Amino acid sequence: MSAGGTPVIRIGVVGMGFGSRVQIPGLLKLDGVEVIAVMSSGRLESARQAAADYKIKHVCTTFEEMLQIPGLDAVSIVTPPYQHHQLTLQAFAAGKHVLCEKPLATSLEEAQQMLEAARRSGLVGMVDHEFRYVPARAFATELIKQGWLGQLITANISMLSGSAADPRARGWSWLFDRESGGGFLGALGSHYIDTLRTWFGEIAAVSAEIDTVVKNRYLPNSNETRAVTADDSFTLLCRFARGGKGIINVSAVTPFGNGERVEVYGSQGSLVIDSEGRLYGGRVGEDHLQVLQIPARYTSGPSSSDQRLRPFVTLAGDFVEAIRQVKQTGNPPGPEVTPGFMDGYKVQQVIEAARQSAETKCWVSLPPLQQ
Repeated sequence: MSAGGTPVIRIGVVGMGFGSRVQIPGLLKLDGVEVIAVMSSGRLESARQAAADYKIKHVCTTFEEMLQIPGLDAVSIVTPPYQHHQLTLQAFAAGKHVLCEKPLATSLEEAQQMLEAARRSGLVGMVDHEFRYVPARAFATELIKQGWLGQLITANISMLSGSAADPRARGWSWLFDRESGGGFLGALGSHYIDTLRTWFGEIAAVSAEIDTVVKNRYLPNSNETRAVTADDSFTLLCRFARGGKGIINVSAVTPFGNGERVEVYGSQGSLVIDSEGRLYGGRVGEDHLQVLQIPARYTSGPSSSDQRLRPFVTLAGDFVEAIRQVKQTGNPPGPEVTPGFMDGYKVQQVIEAARQSAETKCWVSLPPLQQ
């Protein structure tokens, strides 16, 4: 028990990028949570440094070693996507709850196997779509559910950045390797697909163009280059089963790009989120959009120079509470535990349809979703 009487949940974190920058400090802000182990398959020194910084007891050199730690309840998998499938299956087989980074997998087949493993285990499986809890998006979700927009006409999301424009400053890594699950369709597109699904329901068909603008990138600390096999830009057009359409336009190689902008337009009103995270809204009959005050319930919580911390803490809190419910009741998690592995599977389905569309230059209808 924690000092407040809350059952302690003990978690191991695998992956020391986002894992050490956001996840570990975020998890430690939750009452009754201990991070008791860390691991990084290729960055042992980073794992040791994180353990020293946050007073974490175990530094593991293998995932099998982590899974055998007495009292471990759950793992957070914060590795490149090509490792998600095997680590997740191992964790469920060992009786551990799983929080997995997005995109859930590198293929729909992998995602299906992970979903089935979660269901068989009766354990909590969640996907780290923490952008759902960014204040402006969270409040927009509430307003859309209340009917602010009426019937959706169109949703437009753009993210134009020069963050990967320089092939030396942003050198070659797994993010630029398709076989490793790299590419911005997965890295950013997964978040945006999840946002649109949350707001407007299932996507019925897609048309996409997927590009690699910068063809080669420098290897770290080298003058040698390696060919890029993953996308750095994409445009995805989608039709929703309930009506309306959406456009996602992303490029990480546009110098002086104006950042992120989210616009949704309906028969009764509109909502816009600008690059500074401000939310604007207007209803039919009003003269113009006006700034909407985001309620404190969406903005309160830990602050950090990394804007992902607050939304991650919200999602991690739901993950931990779901684990406690399973422990208390002995029942498997219900559909209200979201974003779950079914959400990850559905996002993966859209990603694969987008890739098929880009190859065939045709619209691709999504098959019926397996429930």
